[in-house]
Amino acid sequence: MRLRSAVEQEIRTLIRRNGPITFAQFMQNCLYSPRGGFYAARSDRINAHFGTSPTGHPVFGALIAGQLVQMWHLLGSPAVFHVIEVGSGDGALAYSIVDACSRLYPRFAKSIKYIATDYEPRGLQTPDETFNWYPGIAEDSPSRQVIVSNIQRVKGEGLRAIRNVVGCILSNELIDNFPVHRFIIQGGKIQEIFVTLEEGNLTETIGALSSPRIEERLSSLGLQLPEGFRGEVNLALEDWTEQLASVLDRGFILTIDYGQLAPDLYSPNNSRGTMVCHHRHSVNDDPFQHIGKQDITCQVEFTSLMGIGHQQGLTTVGYTKQNKFLEFLGFSSFLDMLQTLGLSAARTDLNRIAMMTLVDAEEYGDFKVLAQAKGIELEPDLQGFRGHPT
Repeated sequence: MRLRSAVEQEIRTLIRRNGPITFAQFMQNCLYSPRGGFYAARSDRINAHFGTSPTGHPVFGALIAGQLVQMWHLLGSPAVFHVIEVGSGDGALAYSIVDACSRLYPRFAKSIKYIATDYEPRGLQTPDETFNWYPGIAEDSPSRQVIVSNIQRVKGEGLRAIRNVVGCILSNELIDNFPVHRFIIQGGKIQEIFVTLEEGNLTETIGALSSPRIEERLSSLGLQLPEGFRGEVNLALEDWTEQLASVLDRGFILTIDYGQLAPDLYSPNNSRGTMVCHHRHSVNDDPFQHIGKQDITCQVEFTSLMGIGHQQGLTTVGYTKQNKFLEFLGFSSFLDMLQTLGLSAARTDLNRIAMMTLVDAEEYGDFKVLAQAKGIELEPDLQGFRGHPT
């Protein structure tokens, strides 16, 4: 008999007690249950299942640092510029940004206050020595200890205590992990896909919507979905955006994630939905296996994220693909400099391969980057979005 995880036992007990549960509740338990949810567990399991842009190469953080510097100037070069990274994980992005600021932008580095928040912060990850390089930087670069000391680690709940931020709130591959409600068009109506038990096995069942907000969201997008179409709705976006807007007094919100605008997300290409699961570097579409031991993600629907932001006083000032964003920030210049660093042929090749994953459409290049602003009189021309209107 298969040994069930504590999280699976928790889900089964919940269903036996209350009947079928929403997929959002199921996903919440799978990922965040304190009994061993995927992101709640203190282990190296996350790095063992997938990589991210920050872990791919530190140039990702260096390029974002350049965008932050421009944001700082646009805000009048305040004495304190907050960078609040939400969902910082092992801190790879935090480290690479603070390191780059110290090496490339020393004046800005004196103003930056970096706060890395996560549901369950882990030990700060420093970059692989293979990729620990910066073109044309003096040898008296900051030590790892100095860089680490400039990053404040906070549990995710601590974000609620932060107010009056002037700076930038940043997230990378975070919203795709928000629990979602799954739906299906059946009999011309929007029905919800729930999780239940049948003959002792976890499976799905279809019923009336658990919240009218699901239909309201889809109706607001003006979509005509065909019979049998399946998809997801992220109802957490409202609370999430309201929270960020209340934290930010003046500045920017920079969201990097994989997803699409509503007409593309809810298109025939995604008629079965966008949910995928990651387990030990393999991808599957079965959320009922490896419960608590695999990641569950869904593409971000950026149309609603922008619209909800507008309702909270946030102005969309940029939206583009990650490869375009990084190119406008100088990716090609960093790539060209590889030949001037005096690295071995092997290290040069490894750096080039790792860097190219950031802009390759088959890897991270097709991710989307959204910039929103608050409290800025003139619409800023952000460097990472030049030539790409929203």
